[in-house]
Amino acid sequence: MQEIISAIDIGTTKICALTAGLTHDSLGNLALRILGEGQAPSRGIRRGAVVNVAEVTAAVGEAVEACEQAMGQHMTSAYVGIAGSHIQTLNSRGVSPVDRRAGVTGADMQRALEGARAVALPQNQEVIHTIARHWVVDGQVEAQQPVGMSAYRLEVDAHIVTGSSTAIQNVVQCITTHGVDVDDLVLEPLASNEAVLRPEERRMGVAVMDVGGGTTDVAVFRDDGLCHTFILDVGGNHLTNDLAEVLHTPFETAEMLKLRHGHVIPERVAEDEMVWATVFGERGERNFNRRFMSEVLACRAEEIFEQAKAQLTKAGFFAKIPAGIVLTGGASQLPGMAELGRNLLGTPVRVGAPGSHLPIAAMSRALQSPAFATSVGLLLWGMREDARSLHRRFRAEAGGPGGDASVWMGQTVKWLKNLLPG
Repeated sequence: MQEIISAIDIGTTKICALTAGLTHDSLGNLALRILGEGQAPSRGIRRGAVVNVAEVTAAVGEAVEACEQAMGQHMTSAYVGIAGSHIQTLNSRGVSPVDRRAGVTGADMQRALEGARAVALPQNQEVIHTIARHWVVDGQVEAQQPVGMSAYRLEVDAHIVTGSSTAIQNVVQCITTHGVDVDDLVLEPLASNEAVLRPEERRMGVAVMDVGGGTTDVAVFRDDGLCHTFILDVGGNHLTNDLAEVLHTPFETAEMLKLRHGHVIPERVAEDEMVWATVFGERGERNFNRRFMSEVLACRAEEIFEQAKAQLTKAGFFAKIPAGIVLTGGASQLPGMAELGRNLLGTPVRVGAPGSHLPIAAMSRALQSPAFATSVGLLLWGMREDARSLHRRFRAEAGGPGGDASVWMGQTVKWLKNLLPG
């Protein structure tokens, strides 16, 4: 029976459900094959958070049902993205004693992480992620992977991501109502990173800016690890709202104008270029100057970049991201966004999207868009977590951390051959 991994991305503008089968590529590496996808317009979400459980539940149901019809079977569990202004982060340290004769084990690492996780939180906050930034052996040696190293003491510098218990419970309820269990809640910029970052960017230092409909989620990576995260309470819908207010048009009309004719660098638009659209209080259409529209959009886009720079500078990371910023999310597709970012920030900026470089087969053209970076990233996160669970399982069956590595590796290969087609 084929191993199945599913993902549900609950965004401010859309809800996406994806399912993939675990397979292997021509070199024998683990990979995914898309089996089904479903989408629904988002309802009941404001700035990344659930504000109407009934509406979100119904929209999730539409996306899940469409995905299930495409793959021909029921979705039993899924990795679910989470974001919103309720997300908070902090750094913490944890310590674990080590049996020097055995060396550092996975259990030692887990104890250190649990120590870092034991921080005082506000009553309505709970931990979503505890992610190791650095491991330190005997207070001196930094190690990326300390297992097997001889030591008396293991320390971890961890990044803790927390969220509102109420907001988390609301998201989970919207999923489980449809008979779908939540495998894990994943902070959306962490998922996006899986889909759009290159290994060398993650090593040198880079920030992912996921510009969604209601929020802009930012995650900083350096030395292959997560260093810092924050959420800006502004996103693509704010650009649309600005247009709607200035042009006196319905939101839907302003969204159409933004998508079809929007640009965030006014100089790239001819001064006399006009577009037509309906406005409030008039039966016919009115014409609008496209450069004026571009000026309106540019003001809000500049605000997003300036807020991001201010937060990165305050946290001490703006000077530590030589690889610059990778934009993703639906609003990142607005023409001129990357160029505007480069001009304002004086750092490399590019738009990142899921592509052919990823270990995913049968990915539709639609999914290869920045708007689906989180959805695709959730599948990749799930594949990695499944591989880690498999690794731990066979190490335990081989006699724990001191077991014969060749035994559990052989068992893993045998298990995969039985599981995967071909």
